[in-house]
Amino acid sequence: MAAVQSPAIAVAGQVVRNPAHAIVEYLERHGGTVTHYDFQAATFDQINLDLVRATRSPWMGSRISAQQAAWIIDRGTTAPWAAIPLDAQLKEADPLAVDGLYDRAAVLWEHFWDARPANVSTAKISKVLYLMRPGLFPILDSYLIRFYRTAARAAAIDLGQQRASLGRFRTLYWEAVRRDILDNEAGLQVLRQVLAATGAPLPEQAARRLSDLRLLDMLAWAV
Repeated sequence: MAAVQSPAIAVAGQVVRNPAHAIVEYLERHGGTVTHYDFQAATFDQINLDLVRATRSPWMGSRISAQQAAWIIDRGTTAPWAAIPLDAQLKEADPLAVDGLYDRAAVLWEHFWDARPANVSTAKISKVLYLMRPGLFPILDSYLIRFYRTAARAAAIDLGQQRASLGRFRTLYWEAVRRDILDNEAGLQVLRQVLAATGAPLPEQAARRLSDLRLLDMLAWAV
């Protein structure tokens, strides 16, 4: 494939100088993950075994056990999915909007989080919820948590001063990622155009099917 170039994008304060090249490299290394995990997103009405399998090795390595899978599937049957559209986008989830998309996403997250069994935590829940609402829920594995920690702390301080109910949080990862999406909307649009013009099947599909949220996730791994 010919060399590709798109304008720089900042992710958690770190600059990726050629995002198009970084995404193409990611796709070359992790094409199976994108095909068997990402491209399964938003195709499920409910959490089922096929969805859980997509989160496991060799694609995402969630290490969700059979017992944990049974709990997640059962818990999903009473989750408030209808409150959040399938195409919901994190950039629209303003945490200052009372009863808005952010609050509804938090209710959905807490439906799983508050009742979680032992050894089910942020990474496992986020990998599942991403597949149900891929434009809204970041994949907060250990790497992304470390990578965004400083930005998430800054977001928590800022928002805690503006909305009292958010003041109890020391970190707000969703908002940190959301701010990056909003700050880089133009760059992400150009990135999609460049990927779509490569003539290579996987980058073309990625440009069409991946959320801004997931493209930023991939760029975080390139820093």
